[in-house]
Amino acid sequence: MNKDTWQRSGGAAGVLAVLFFVAATFSGSALGQIPQAAVRNTGPGGYDVARESVISGKVLEYSAAGKSSLRGAHVIVQTSSGTVDAHLGNARTLKANHLTLEAGNTVSITGETVTYSGGTVFVARVIQKGSQSVAVRSRAGMPLSPTTRGADGRMVTPEGVR
Repeated sequence: MNKDTWQRSGGAAGVLAVLFFVAATFSGSALGQIPQAAVRNTGPGGYDVARESVISGKVLEYSAAGKSSLRGAHVIVQTSSGTVDAHLGNARTLKANHLTLEAGNTVSITGETVTYSGGTVFVARVIQKGSQSVAVRSRAGMPLSPTTRGADGRMVTPEGVR
């Protein structure tokens, strides 16, 4: 094929289209994917369900805004081994699930102790009061929103633990 034929046939455009197709194909394959371990923040200081524990005790104090530098709802729980400051994430998640916390309530909280601003805080994933359980954080440790979108795209309020 000579140069004139190549140009009239759109050869250069065809080659570029093929290169673009190949690049697009491989960018979505295993060559272009980020390993799942790199996506999750499971390193030191990051949330990891393998390190979860459960604390149980009586609520001494609940604050929807919190008093520490870690924003969000906090509950101070008196356990058999001392007091624990537990971060509950967005207070609206508790409200949307009709979970109220008051001094004297007995609770069980599943979560993990993490280092934050030079101290430690128990980061809650699930809080249980009586027979009611509410997930406040995903398994990756991200605080849950008080509302989510349903299959039809409308906003819905989550109910109980997912």
